[in-house]
Amino acid sequence: MDKVRIPYAEINRLPALANRVIEGDPSLKEFYRPFGVTPDPAQLTAQQQRLGVDARKTLVSVIKDQYKGIDNPPNAQIESLSLSNGFTITTGHQLNLFTGPLYFLYKIIDTIKIAKQWNAQQDGNNYVAVYWMASEDHDFEEINHFSVHGQKIHWSAKEGGAVGRYATKGLDQVLKIWEKHLGKSPEAAQLTTWFQKAYVEHETLGAATRCLVHQLFGQYGLVVLDADHPKLKKAFVPYILKELVESTTQKEAKKTHQALEKSLASPQKQQVFPRDINLFYLEGSHRRRIEKNEGGFRVVDTDQIFSKEAFLEEVKAHPERFSPNALLRPVYQEVILPNLVYVGGGSELAYWLQLRDTFSAFDLPMPMLKLRSSLLIKTKKQQRKAEKWGLQDIDLFLPQNELINHRVRQISNIDIDLGGLKSHLDQQFAFLYDLAQQTDASFLGAVKAQEKKQKKGIDRLEKRLLKAQRKKLIDQVTRISELQQELFPQGILQERVVNFASFYLKYGDDFIPYLVDHIDPMETDFLCITMP
Repeated sequence: MDKVRIPYAEINRLPALANRVIEGDPSLKEFYRPFGVTPDPAQLTAQQQRLGVDARKTLVSVIKDQYKGIDNPPNAQIESLSLSNGFTITTGHQLNLFTGPLYFLYKIIDTIKIAKQWNAQQDGNNYVAVYWMASEDHDFEEINHFSVHGQKIHWSAKEGGAVGRYATKGLDQVLKIWEKHLGKSPEAAQLTTWFQKAYVEHETLGAATRCLVHQLFGQYGLVVLDADHPKLKKAFVPYILKELVESTTQKEAKKTHQALEKSLASPQKQQVFPRDINLFYLEGSHRRRIEKNEGGFRVVDTDQIFSKEAFLEEVKAHPERFSPNALLRPVYQEVILPNLVYVGGGSELAYWLQLRDTFSAFDLPMPMLKLRSSLLIKTKKQQRKAEKWGLQDIDLFLPQNELINHRVRQISNIDIDLGGLKSHLDQQFAFLYDLAQQTDASFLGAVKAQEKKQKKGIDRLEKRLLKAQRKKLIDQVTRISELQQELFPQGILQERVVNFASFYLKYGDDFIPYLVDHIDPMETDFLCITMP
């Protein structure tokens, strides 16, 4: 079978809160807008009333300007955003080098598929897939590498501040190193061309990322947006001022968190810790936190101190110098986009759930939240191995030791499962407990001690038997371990480690279209697919 779906609860790889979202936990219904197979009429109306003609014109003007020099831009989709019936389906992500891990692609494909499926309903609206570049992030170490066939390709740069503004200097040398690992196939040549066109021919990482993502997904009408722009930040000014003066996000996120814990009747970890001010100050090659300081404000790790009045004037004069953190970024996104859906990972959904009261305080509608698709991709050869050894897809998600013991029990010519013996022992000790109770209750402690000793002895014996059989079946054990390591590099989900280039080298131009065909955002299970 080419496609198998497994419920997330069975693979145990999602944060607990995200699992509850997937399962539709009624305790969470007041904290977010669940994703639906059709647009929400109330959302459509709210976005039409909120985002005026001028705001849409500014958005379209900025996007068009950012696409200058890009071949075959998605003009129809961009233009549709200038009209009151144009809406967005959005995902956001860091500017990972050469897309980074596979799930970067999955998030984007989800937005493309939702827009396509909703447009097919022909309800008189236009739905546009948008990739929001997290160009203002400053954690360069998270994005400066990617892995292909186990080889980590790394870029060193000494700049600081917003990564989207980083110069691409040095990436030509990265390409030379990478080419040595690519080989001489047509697919390798195409990967080289994409890298050259994006990272060598563009001056900043933001521009390079836009170029690459357009090369991969432009044909599907995806619009790439870099919101690190003065004209877009101007629309965010009232929200920046409110955050600075009232510490809105911290107060409201705290309120939401308390309500969430009460609704779920259990303590909840905050995915993102809300600060007194959830903004950074962007200047030159630095992006530094802002703190309140004796009636004014200070920029952390600098000697820059502002009076309250001067800083608020700074916001109005230079809004581009103010950058939202992870918790306030969703607010900025929803301010400038006519957005209906946000597609994110499990951890992202967790911090969106912190924002119910923040959105309310800023008088903004929250979008529907959609957990991105997750995949395990197998080659035909890997699938044949799994079938040969009697492994189901769900087996592959087991911790390696459990997987090996599971398989050893299956293929062993002796019965190593001592569960029956343990059950029989339970019955025998139940009799002894009853007997002790009827004769002399002081013997209960002795019976309990003996029970513990014998059960421990059986557990030890079972482990020794398994160990002996594992040695006897070492060939199968080794091959099963190797297969799992191929599919779960470093013991982590494939999608979080492997770059798409690994599969492009094997499947070429068929790879991304195959993913687009098989990923269905309306499904809610983990997807295992076998490439043809």
